[in-house]
Amino acid sequence: MRVTTDQALQPLPSWMYPASHPTPSDVARLARENTLATYEAALPSILDRMVSEGTSFKTAVEQYPVPLDYSHFVSWVLRDEARRDRYYEAQTAAAEVIADQMISIADAEDAVEDVARSTLKIQTRKWLLGVWNRKRFGDVKQIDQTVTIDMGAAMAEAQERAARIRGDVVDVTVKELPREP
Repeated sequence: MRVTTDQALQPLPSWMYPASHPTPSDVARLARENTLATYEAALPSILDRMVSEGTSFKTAVEQYPVPLDYSHFVSWVLRDEARRDRYYEAQTAAAEVIADQMISIADAEDAVEDVARSTLKIQTRKWLLGVWNRKRFGDVKQIDQTVTIDMGAAMAEAQERAARIRGDVVDVTVKELPREP
């Protein structure tokens, strides 16, 4: 059962409050701090599940025992450079696990009807590998270009321009300006 934000912020019975009753801003601050602490505790486990099982980040978040708001959790991970680096590192490692899964899917003894489904699984994983680890599994696009430059004509044009410029140059003597006191 998922707890919504409205349910999580319901006031406690009066007998559970300390002598000084917390203000709504205190309750909101504590809820925010609790959410961030939950996220900090959940991240290593979720990244480990991604790597060990070769699952997507979303699946790992959904399988976490404590309900988490997926979109808020993702934005929290991507906001911090260190967390984002750990996330990308986990994706790269999970790509290796998925590559091994593809071999198992391809080698499975399926009925004729299952071949199309296995092909779809492999193609989806292949695309995912290219996204998660572009250096190793991404498509490499190489452009070969051959350019021929006639240096003789370019040199002749440069010499003509230089000859024209030399004719226009006038020697000038520089005079010093008087300095102000």
